[in-house]
Parts: sequence; C-alpha cells; structure tokens
Amino acid sequence: MFRDKSSAYDRIHDAIGDIGDKIVELEQQVADRFTPSSTERLRRSIQRNLPGHSSSRYVPDFLTNWSMPSADDARSSYRSVRDRLPEVGSALSGFASRIPTSRLSSLSRSLPDPRLPRSQSFRRGMQAQQGLDFLRQRPGLSTVLIGGGVLALAGAAYFVTKKVADHTEEPDYDTVRNDGDIEVRDYDGMVVAETIKSGYHEKARRIGFETLADYIFANNRNGKKIPMTSPVLQQLSENEGQTKGWAIRFVMPKKHTVATLPAPASDDVKLKEVPSKRVVAIRFNGNFSATLASKKLMLLYNYIADENLTQKGDPEYAFYNPPWTPGFLKRNEILIEVER
Repeated sequence: MFRDKSSAYDRIHDAIGDIGDKIVELEQQVADRFTPSSTERLRRSIQRNLPGHSSSRYVPDFLTNWSMPSADDARSSYRSVRDRLPEVGSALSGFASRIPTSRLSSLSRSLPDPRLPRSQSFRRGMQAQQGLDFLRQRPGLSTVLIGGGVLALAGAAYFVTKKVADHTEEPDYDTVRNDGDIEVRDYDGMVVAETIKSGYHEKARRIGFETLADYIFANNRNGKKIPMTSPVLQQLSENEGQTKGWAIRFVMPKKHTVATLPAPASDDVKLKEVPSKRVVAIRFNGNFSATLASKKLMLLYNYIADENLTQKGDPEYAFYNPPWTPGFLKRNEILIEVER
C-alpha cells in the first residue's frame, strides 16, 4: 500500500491521495453492481477528515476491474484498510493542529466492520444469478414455472374482469329465442349519449369513446359524474344526412331520462331516446377485427334469411370490456334490429 517516502506525512499524503481518484474512476461501474455503502462511506470520511487532500489512484484491490468479488476477497481488502488505520493515526499525531483527534476517530468509526456483512443489493444480485443458473440447468422446470405464471396472470385477469362486469350496469332485455351463439332479444327502451366520428372502425370508436368519457366523467361540463355502463355501441350513421360516419353510443343508467341528465357541453354529444326493439344478436370472444366481424355477420344474415325475419337498419356492434382486458376474455356482440 505504501511506497518509500522520506517521512510519515509523505506516506500518508500519497496513500490517501491515491484513494479518491480510483474511486471516482470506478464509482460509476461500482454503483451499478454494489450499494454505495462501503466504498462511498470511506471516500466521504476521508474528505471530511482530511480537507485539502484530493481524491486519487488507490482503492482496495477487489474493486479494480470489477466483476463480481468473492466474500473472502472483500473481507481481506477491508481488513487491510482497517488494519492500516493505527499506522495512519500514529503518523498524523504530529499534525494534531490540522487534524483533530475527534475527526480521526470519526473516520475510524465510519469504516465498515472487517467481517463485511454483504449488502442487501449484493445478496439479491447473487441470489438472482444463482436462481437463473438453476433454471438454465433445468429447462423442464422453467417451462412449468412459465406456464404457471401465465395461468396465474390469466386467473387474475379473469377475476378483475368479472368484478368489473359484476358492478357495471347493462341494458335489460328478454331472450325470445336461443340458438347457440345467436339469440333473438327484446330490449326495453333506453337513453344513450351519442357522438358521430369519421374514420375507420377502430379509430372512430377510440375517439368517440374519449368524447363520451369526457361527458360522463364531467371533464368538460358542470355537474356530477355519470356511472359507466356497458356495452359501448357502434353503428354506421348518416351524420345528419351528409356523410357516412360512425355513431358511438354510451347507454345511460336506467334511472336517468333525457330530462334528468346534465346537458352536454357541445353539440358533439347528443342525448337520444331509443325505443324498445327486437334484435338478432350473436356473441363471440376475442379481439375484434374486420375479418372476425365479417364471419359473424354472415352467420347473422343467414339466420335472418332462414327464419324469414325482416332486417331494420345497419348492424350495431357492442363492446363489453375495458381495453386492458385480455383478448380471450373480451365479450363482443353484433346486433341487427328486426321486425317483431
């Protein structure tokens, strides 16, 4: 540690001068792997107790070209530093006017114990590495763990989705006929908040959802919030007889009428009464896509033709779940109004 110098002071000056520069050089890479407790405490103690001495070129050997030190290396290096303190204290005794003994004692107390208990981050890193090595050597176990994790996530998603659905109001209807995935339903009258958006199917629904959400959550109007219901409805619309667009609709809670609902802040949102109606509905799960919708629509059209029913208006698409719901848990429907 010490090189031959003409005096104790020179030896101390050189050794202590070596410490900080090396720490500065290595502290970034050490910070990524090791808690700053041991090395940082040493550096700060030296700066507090030996003002005027700059950082320098020495640091315990186990921190040089850092990879992952063994516990024995760490203990040995720290023991070496701690064992040198009496020599440093003796050499500094002649300079008491510049370095009070109390400050030297504070330096000694600030050093970590030579037994070097491993820091929490160090232990966690070692444990994580051992765990990874263990799994790499056992691919079968890794597959089981991954599969178990997927099942756990799916279970959690199902639980949350079910809880949301249980507390979300839906329109009332009576089932007239049930033919597998296809049902004939009679809906009661309802009130909807509607906005018209142009663009392709998904984009129009997303923008329309944001507009209607601002209305029910009172983001752009006075008054209380309105509870969210399901489903979100989407249907082609003439947009007041001008150009085709998509009508995006939120069904209002059953307790409300047009008169009791707060007025929208702009003409972009309109409140409408929808009379009772009979629909043919098909239900399916998964992420909604044009290809999937085309297949389900074909089944509905064939059913309407086979049952000699008369269609009224364009198909209406119904989306029951929040966007974060996993695809296999999403509930979608297509409804076509028919004559009673």
